[in-house]
Amino acid sequence: MQNTSENQLSERKKESYKIFDDIAGTYDPLNRFLSFGIDVYWRNRMKNELPKKSDLTILDLATGTADVPLILIKNKNVSRIRGLDMSKNMIAIGKEKIKAKNLQEKITLDIGDGCNLPEENDSWDVTTVSFGIRNFPDCLKGLQEMHRILKPGGQVMVMEFSLPANAFIRAFYLFYFRKVLPFIGNLFSGHGDAYSYLNKTVEDFPYGKEFLNLMDKANFRNTRAITLTFGIATLYIGEK
Repeated sequence: MQNTSENQLSERKKESYKIFDDIAGTYDPLNRFLSFGIDVYWRNRMKNELPKKSDLTILDLATGTADVPLILIKNKNVSRIRGLDMSKNMIAIGKEKIKAKNLQEKITLDIGDGCNLPEENDSWDVTTVSFGIRNFPDCLKGLQEMHRILKPGGQVMVMEFSLPANAFIRAFYLFYFRKVLPFIGNLFSGHGDAYSYLNKTVEDFPYGKEFLNLMDKANFRNTRAITLTFGIATLYIGEK
């Protein structure tokens, strides 16, 4: 059985988009600062792992302010990206970023729930989610939905935080995530505990082999995990 804190976290995930609505205005600069810019490298790694075929269509979930679409569209094989997110304020900022780069014809953003996708079966070449699936109320359902909307032979790509295997790096990482990041994030975002909540979702997330097992349950095949920056993050890839 889940304990009280786990139940509270699970319930809060159902309305986590409201937190992102509240911190949308400071999200991008804080994200760059708190990650030391490493998140840009990680998203470029995702871009480089896209399938080697032309005219790729991509559905990006928990798209936020469109950081992932704006990097993935640089891959010459990508023709169109649709980003979905439950936070209207994050989407609004993302649309402005897309407009500033004159990419409205290639990237579109809409409100959408990652666990109940408003998409047809077998309709996308690739589906991605970056640092967002840990906020899904049901990770397995989200993966099943991604499997459903992918074309046969399509690829899923999930990038998410994980815990480093090295004991020293892990200890430093957990100190930063539990103490430094929440303090700075909450202070500069003006939100009481947004970054404290985000830290809890990182430690609650079933990373590594556990997540690969969830991908298997969702009927993905040829699943693999690529560790990034000492295991601070992991890129999971699978095929339909």
